[in-house]
Amino acid sequence: MTGLRAHSGWQYWLLGLFFGGLLPWLANASSMTVYHKVMWVLLGINGLYALVSGWQIGRSQHAGWRVLIFPVLFALFTYFLKDNAHEYAYYLAVGYACVSYFMSGFHTGFTTDHRSLSAHAHQAETVAAGKLAVGR
Repeated sequence: MTGLRAHSGWQYWLLGLFFGGLLPWLANASSMTVYHKVMWVLLGINGLYALVSGWQIGRSQHAGWRVLIFPVLFALFTYFLKDNAHEYAYYLAVGYACVSYFMSGFHTGFTTDHRSLSAHAHQAETVAAGKLAVGR
């Protein structure tokens, strides 16, 4: 059971539900103005969560699709609950996905592993040097 909890990523789903659905709903239920909701909740708190979750996913080297959990849940809650104006909420979901992806890339690299690239370059240099030595 511990292995299932460790590898299923349940914390990303739970926090995605909170930050993507419950927090915007609570902001609507409160007496916050639209300006304060957008600035503090959607840009500030949710943006910070997108940064931290992407960084955590990259640091722990979880599957890359997990950076999409929060943005997709936010877009779905926006669509079904109509808590946020559709004019900007979907753009925020795309922004959250981009921020999470870029933050996860700081630990994993945006392409393949750099060590394997340097090993391939070293192998190519060795082969090229061998061909030069044989050609003499």
